[in-house]
Amino acid sequence: MKKSTKIFMSFLFIILFGSMISTAVYVRIMSEKEAQATEETEQQSDETEQQSQQTTSETNWTQYATTDFFDSPFPNIGVTAVTAPLGENIVSAFSKNTDDDISVLHYYTIDEIFNTLLSRECDIVLSPAPSEEIQQQYGTSLEFIPISNEAIVFLVNKKNSIQNLYLEDIQNIYSGQVTSWENFTRVEKDIVAYQKPENSILQYLFNTLVLPQGSMMSPPQQIRINEEYELEKVISNYDGGEYAIGYDTYYYANTMLYDYNIKMLSIDGIYPTKRNIAKGIYPIMTNYYAVVRANSYAESPEQKLVQYLTSQIGQDLVKQSGYIPLS
Repeated sequence: MKKSTKIFMSFLFIILFGSMISTAVYVRIMSEKEAQATEETEQQSDETEQQSQQTTSETNWTQYATTDFFDSPFPNIGVTAVTAPLGENIVSAFSKNTDDDISVLHYYTIDEIFNTLLSRECDIVLSPAPSEEIQQQYGTSLEFIPISNEAIVFLVNKKNSIQNLYLEDIQNIYSGQVTSWENFTRVEKDIVAYQKPENSILQYLFNTLVLPQGSMMSPPQQIRINEEYELEKVISNYDGGEYAIGYDTYYYANTMLYDYNIKMLSIDGIYPTKRNIAKGIYPIMTNYYAVVRANSYAESPEQKLVQYLTSQIGQDLVKQSGYIPLS
């Protein structure tokens, strides 16, 4: 082969190779831009829906009622702090089936709510996912039916340049192994990692889904006066500060948290939108459950409410209440 031909072939190879690299880089950039555009669209959709829910706070809940309880009594419902709004809207929907003088909605902590079923104080409870300990304790006595999706989201100030953390990062932060934002940004500032009180439902969810209680570092604390007018140390509340990080349920962050100086973080590269949570691709998610006694009969009031909550109209009520339906 002539030298000129070899030079030409080498030149042609370089052009083709460079073209392939350019094409690959272009495809990757466009893919990332498309993913970012999709995320922004979903985020805007969530914000639009949030505004819609804010303007329809006076929803006529009776439009979500059915005739399921026309000839039977309405069940006694137990709720926790995170499922209370849903329980209240269910009762409002079926207000014609309840006695105004008798409350059918009862409020409990996560520690006591399941016992109310066995003691028959309640016919059905709306609760977060049970821990392994609770499942072992009540597994054969109670039936757990998913009725909505939920997720734990992480919050930082909008001035913080960070957009994403990995689950391992979160675990390292809250176990005290990582203490500076320098590990994630160029800012040499200590991370102020807020927690929820130990007996709160939010801390229960965090310890169930993210990091066991025994692995947690001591939370930021403050001094305040208790009911006996004595000084005591208590867990500080998340203040949205520039170097702080906190967490909450998606329901609360999206529906009730109106501080526009705070943003939610992506976890493992997945942003917490209703679509991502409903699809099951957001990493830190769970369900809320309707829980009934395992031996309750098919036509009992509580089983009728379970059937309602898993039906289309029941899922519509779940969605209108600000929760994420099953699909």
